[in-house]
Amino acid sequence: MERIIKTIQIVLYLFYSCLPVFSQHQISKIEEHSVSGFKLSVYLPPGYDSVKNAKVLFFNDGQTLFDEYSLRMDKTADELINSRWIEPIIIVGIHSDVNRTSNYVPYSDEGARQDFGDYQPNAGKYTEKIIRQIIPYIEKTYKTNRVYGIAGYSFGGLHATWAALNYPDVFTFSGALSPSYWVNNFQIFKEGSKAQAHQVYYFDVGTGEWNYYVPMLLYSKLLILQQIFYYEDFGGLHDIESWRGDRIKNMLLLFAGKTDTNTYHWEIQQEMIKSVVTGKIYPRLNPIIIYSNGLKCSISYAAEFTLLNTADGRINKDGSFQFINPIGLKVKITYRGEEKTITVPYSEYAKIKD
Repeated sequence: MERIIKTIQIVLYLFYSCLPVFSQHQISKIEEHSVSGFKLSVYLPPGYDSVKNAKVLFFNDGQTLFDEYSLRMDKTADELINSRWIEPIIIVGIHSDVNRTSNYVPYSDEGARQDFGDYQPNAGKYTEKIIRQIIPYIEKTYKTNRVYGIAGYSFGGLHATWAALNYPDVFTFSGALSPSYWVNNFQIFKEGSKAQAHQVYYFDVGTGEWNYYVPMLLYSKLLILQQIFYYEDFGGLHDIESWRGDRIKNMLLLFAGKTDTNTYHWEIQQEMIKSVVTGKIYPRLNPIIIYSNGLKCSISYAAEFTLLNTADGRINKDGSFQFINPIGLKVKITYRGEEKTITVPYSEYAKIKD
């Protein structure tokens, strides 16, 4: 009996001695609301009661953010906040409904109608509802500092970029996961000149998808490079599993973290992407920069590529290349004065080609 009592005492001692450690990692919570016909899932950060005020990130398709089978955005935010990589933020998930396409798409596109059904390009009306109905409700209900971001994926990512471009006085940040920029022949690119110096834009794409957005950065010259953070996820698909993890982390770090742009390392990914649509192979080099806080960005639009054995192939300014002869290509890549030289083997291309 004495042995049992002593064991209980030891267990209780260990439990209470660990309480200060446990309390350092507080738990977030999710609250549900209904505002003007929209369902909202609101993430409140760990230690919200002691937070003076917080930035707010509004996120389309809000019903897919917080449960175990979703983006698990609350888990990623908890980790970053508890580790002090980002400040405590509020995330407002705006649920989508049968009007999803109409709400998110700002342009008329017959191809989109064929694939997704009839819709009206009501992105402007939807954004006005966010600004005039949802934002005032959040301001009244929670402790905000009135700094707002807008984010989403696919059509929701297209909307997030469009909304920030067209309402720069409201949204200082836009985050877009695999955005459907292709709508109406990439019309969104033509609106890039609306970006303001105080804004930050993040967008990404998986190499397993059918789109490729580096030309937006290279050729349009519509968005200032310092405002854009682009990430190319090697092998990433157009699905929630691909979007969670690093890509959500990138978005949150840019919205609510501090990135030392002078502290980083970079590596080079060699990509041989075979299109599932056309069957064509798209070989390219994708330099990835990794900052000290874990933020990952592709820098193919900012790096310089020089082919050293020019008789054997070609390399373009976006890192894509072609073989002329069946021999490896030796490429020098320069970023911020630092050089790396790699050899791209022809054998990898031949393997996919065959």
